[in-house]
Amino acid sequence: MIVIDVEASGLAEQSYPIEIAWQDSEKRSEFDSFLIKPFDDWTYWDDHAEQAIHHISRAELFLKGISPEEACNRLNQRLKGQTVYSDAIRFDQGWIMKMFESAGMEISFGFESIFSQLPKGNLENYNILVEKETVKHRALNDARQIIQWVRHLS
Repeated sequence: MIVIDVEASGLAEQSYPIEIAWQDSEKRSEFDSFLIKPFDDWTYWDDHAEQAIHHISRAELFLKGISPEEACNRLNQRLKGQTVYSDAIRFDQGWIMKMFESAGMEISFGFESIFSQLPKGNLENYNILVEKETVKHRALNDARQIIQWVRHLS
C-alpha cells in the first residue's frame, strides 16, 4: 500500500500543493518527498498555515522546491498504475489534480481513502489515535504516521 500526503499553502480554494510525499507501507526504502515551487499565478499564502502548521516558508519553496512539472513527472514515474491512499483524500487529491492540470499533464495513478483499508468499525478508533498523537504536518512524516496508525488497527 502506498500512502501519500500533501502540505498546502492553506485550506482555501485557491491554495495549492507545496510539499508532497509518499511511502510504500511494505518497503521502508520506497518513498519520495519534495517541496514544490509555485507557478507564477499560485500566489495565495496563508501565514497561519506556515506559522502554526507546516512551518514551510514560501521563500523556502523557491530555494529548495522543484518545478510542478518535475513533481508531476516524479509522481507519474514512480506511481504509474498504482493506487495511492490518503487520509484527507478530498484535499490531497484536489491539490495533486490542481498541480497536474496547471502543468498540462495527465496523472498515471489513482486515489483512494485510507479508511477503505481499515477493518470494519475502526474509523472511530483511527480518529482516537489521530487525536492522541502529535501530527508533524510534514508530508513524509505524516505518510509514515498514517501507515503506523493503519497497522495498529489492522
